Formats: sequence, structure tokens, C-alpha cells
Amino acid sequence: MIKALEKNKEIAFILTLLTAIEIFFFSSMPGTTMTGGIPWIPTIYHFIVFFLFTFFLFITIKGNKKIKATYILIILIIAISQSFLDEFHQFFVPLRSMSITDILTDSLGIFSAIILYLYRSRKINQ
Repeated sequence: MIKALEKNKEIAFILTLLTAIEIFFFSSMPGTTMTGGIPWIPTIYHFIVFFLFTFFLFITIKGNKKIKATYILIILIIAISQSFLDEFHQFFVPLRSMSITDILTDSLGIFSAIILYLYRSRKINQ
């Protein structure tokens, strides 16, 4: 599936865009107990959604080309900026607030996606 996405960057771009829209949508919801009072659900969500966002973004930027350090830098800048903007946006949503913990969890998802993609690429090239 990853090879197919690398060949069709447009699909990877659409998935990246849809993930960004999902992040914005859920960040726009007023603070509630929609997690059923389970405190670790938002943490898992933050990790997974930013992992997916970064993974699809990596494929969108790289495509069929070789991985370059500049690609990784661009991906980090975009993904971490998305995380900061998401938390800043939540500052204006009723019953929500900015959270450094969320940014750290997002960053863990971001770095995990990059590391996994680099690992996968290295294994394929061997």
C-alpha cells in the first residue's frame, strides 16, 4: 500500500489533508467528557492522528524520490507547526485549553512516523 501511495502522491496528499481537517474538527469541539471519563483516550488519539498526519505528509513530500535531509526538515516544520497551531486554536474553544502535554504527545507521534518510515525505507533498499 505504501508503494502505491508513493506512486500516487495525490492520494497521499488527500489523506494528509483529510487528517489535518480531522484534527481541526475535533479541536473545534467544546471540552466535554466525550471520552467517557477515560483519561488516556485523548493521549492515544493525539499520538495516532499526528503519526498518520506525518506519515502521509512524508509520502506526499517524498513521493518516488530518494529521502533527503531537507524533506525530513520540511516535514518536521510542517507537522510540529500543525501541533502548535492545533493547541493555539484550542485556546479559543470553550472549555478547552492549550496543553504542552498534547504537543509532546503529538511530537512523539511525529517522530515515530518519521523513524518508522526511515526504517521501512532502509529495509527495502537493503
